[in-house]
Amino acid sequence: MRATRTTLTLLAATLALAGCGGADDGGDDAADGAAEAGGTLSIEAGDLYFDPEEVSASAGTVEFELNNVGAVEHDFVIEEAGDENVVHTEAGETATGSIDLEAGTYTYYCSVPGHRSAMEGTLTVS
Repeated sequence: MRATRTTLTLLAATLALAGCGGADDGGDDAADGAAEAGGTLSIEAGDLYFDPEEVSASAGTVEFELNNVGAVEHDFVIEEAGDENVVHTEAGETATGSIDLEAGTYTYYCSVPGHRSAMEGTLTVS
């Protein structure tokens, strides 16, 4: 019983740390959460996380690429745009979508039941 509890505790800690993200690898602006006009924001959706959780873009048409590395479906919904579902992906797939946005701060989230509390971020449009 004690060995099982210890194993489960270690597994939970490993999963929690895995969702914390990693160091900046010096990649391009889109990978770092910023897109210039006409650029694409790349966001990774995993099992109950978005990476990055803060992104920025120029006003106008903003394109998103959602890379679902998780085991279940995920989507990318923008609350202040009438809860518009911009992108939907099945497990292991990548999809793109776009939306016209004015300057402002937006909340994005995954609308799959039970996901929003862990999968929410901020989009700043300037």
